[in-house]
This record gives sequence, C-alpha cells and structure tokens, in this order.
Amino acid sequence: MSGLETAIRNALERSERSNAEVRARIYQSARQALENGLQKQEIEDPDIIAKQRHRLEAVIHAIETEERAALKARAATPVVSLSDVKGKADAAAHEPGFKAEARPGSAVDGGLGALRPERDGQTQPVTNGGKSVEPGKPGSIAPDLGVTDKRPPKRRRGRLLSFVMVVATLAAAAGAGVWWVQTNDLLKSPAERDTNVANPPAVVETEDFPAASLPTLGAQEGFSGEWIEVFTSADAAAVKPGARASAQPFDDDGGERIRLTSSAGSKEGEVAVDIPADVLSQLSGKSSTLALSVQALPGKTTEFSVECDFSAMGACGRHRFTAHDERIDMLFKISFDRPLAPGSSGKLLINSDVSGAGNSLDLFAIRVLPGQ
Repeated sequence: MSGLETAIRNALERSERSNAEVRARIYQSARQALENGLQKQEIEDPDIIAKQRHRLEAVIHAIETEERAALKARAATPVVSLSDVKGKADAAAHEPGFKAEARPGSAVDGGLGALRPERDGQTQPVTNGGKSVEPGKPGSIAPDLGVTDKRPPKRRRGRLLSFVMVVATLAAAAGAGVWWVQTNDLLKSPAERDTNVANPPAVVETEDFPAASLPTLGAQEGFSGEWIEVFTSADAAAVKPGARASAQPFDDDGGERIRLTSSAGSKEGEVAVDIPADVLSQLSGKSSTLALSVQALPGKTTEFSVECDFSAMGACGRHRFTAHDERIDMLFKISFDRPLAPGSSGKLLINSDVSGAGNSLDLFAIRVLPGQ
C-alpha cells in the first residue's frame, strides 16, 4: 500500500490541502486507481478485492486524521493582524513624551525615513528619504503612517493549473495502483499464491477405491437417455437433514437447487436423500455409475462426502469429492451383488463439509446409469 499512500501524500503537497473537497477528490482518485488496477489484472476473487479496499480505506483514514490534526494546530496558533499593529502604534503616538524612529525602507517607515514629532515645545526635523524638510514649509507634514500593502493581490490559481494538477494526481494514483497490484502478487493465480499446501484438484477422491476414479462428466456433454434421474430440486420432500445440517430450496439466476449445509463432519451433519425402490431394483446385482450435479458457493471450495444406505443391498463405501464454485457432475462407481428386498427403498447420505466448518453445497440433481 506504500505506493498509493505516497501518491496520495504527494498529491496533497501539490494541492490546496486545507480544502476538504480537494482532499476528498484526491482520495476518490486513489480509490478509482485501485479499482482500475484490479480490473486490468483481472482480479475477481471477492476476498482479495475486499481486503485491498479495506487496506486503502485504512490508509485514507490515517492520512485524513493527520490532515485534520494539522489544521486544528494551525488554527490554534495566534495570528497578529496588521490592523492590530497599526492600532497599537496610533495609541502609543498620542502618549506624552512619545518618540518613534523608523528605519528607512522598513515596513513601518513606508519610505518616509526618520520621524520625530514635537516634544517639550520644540519641533524636530523631519527627513524624507534622507533629505531634511523644514517645519512649516510645504511638504513638511508627513503623510499618514498607516501601513498600505502595495503588493498586488495573489491571483487565484487558474482553471488550467487545477486541471493539470488533477490529471497528474490521477496518473500518479493509477501508476501506483498498478505497481501495488504487481508487488502484491495479484497477477498470480490462487494456486501460485498458496505456498503452504497444494490446492486440491477438481476431481473425484474416493476413500474406498484406490484405483483411478472415473473422469468427471462436463456439463456441456449432457446425459443420454439411458441415465435415470433419481433426484431433482423439485423433490425437496425427499431430502431429510440431520440434527446439525440443513437443506434449503433455492430458485434464482443460478437455477433450481437444494442448498445443503453441514455444520459437523459426523453423522449428525449428514443429509439423507431418498432413493425409490424401483430405482434400486435396477441396480441390484450389477455395477452402475452414479452422478451428482453439484456446485460450491461463489468464491468457495468445499470437500463433501457421499455414502449409500441401500437397505438389504448394503452400502457403497464413503466417497469424498472436492467441489468448486462452478457447476460440475461428480461420478463414481457402485456395485451390488446382493438382491434387493421387495419394496425396499434406500438413502444417499451427503455431508456438505467433512471438515465440519459449515461450508454449503448446492445439489441440482442425482442420476444413475444402471449396469455401466
């Protein structure tokens, strides 16, 4: 942040910093420079953007606090006006025995040289620029000693100068913003910035299948007519959350879905999804493929688990997946050798966050491909 802070302070040095509106424009220019830098570098991570905005606001707050303190200090310093000095000089001139001398060319002299008024009934000579003037002769009376400032009034800064100053400030702030983005490694991907551990890949990670897992099925490829749709977001009644879990229907621009949230990595955090008996009958005695269409919340990543509880057919082990903030179809194999008891239904148990941190998972659909 040192780059933007330096740009702001330099801009204040070159501007009318006592004016609050001028300072506000400089601060706004710094904010705009930060936004431009983030956009140019294509930084879209909400957490990073919020963090950098907060750091800039902290710098602006600190600088503004310093500026206001400096203004209060200057206001508290006593200022002696020229009129007060002249009034005191006039009062002293009428006192008995007054004797005043002014050096030629000084601010009080006004170019009149030394002046000695009457004292003890005698008239003292008056000099004007070093020449004596006889009393009683024309020109012997000195003019008013009131100080007159003959200097021309200060001209207000022209609009052109103000415009140039604003442009220079914006350019400096923009350059500082780009420099700051580069020096804070915002050009790097999240994986490159993470120097602690490697980011998990967006593929299936199973606990009970050490061999290579099935590849994920891209949403753009779709599903053939052989796939059976076991669950959709319209089947909200088929979803039963555990004691430390919740399931909430959503329907917005992201599409219809059920948002699963597990606040515990244990059984209490699981959400059960009913699987009809007619579907299980098609899985009995064969290997099949199960697909879950899921998505993590924007800017988030969550590791979730899936287990089978298919009545007499048995279980399918616990599978773990990593979901990111884009919709994807997670696939895994299930095999059942035992037959299904007549009329028996089953359950698919999902935990949205096996770490127990409470990350949510959006569930769009569950499909199965029997015998493949």
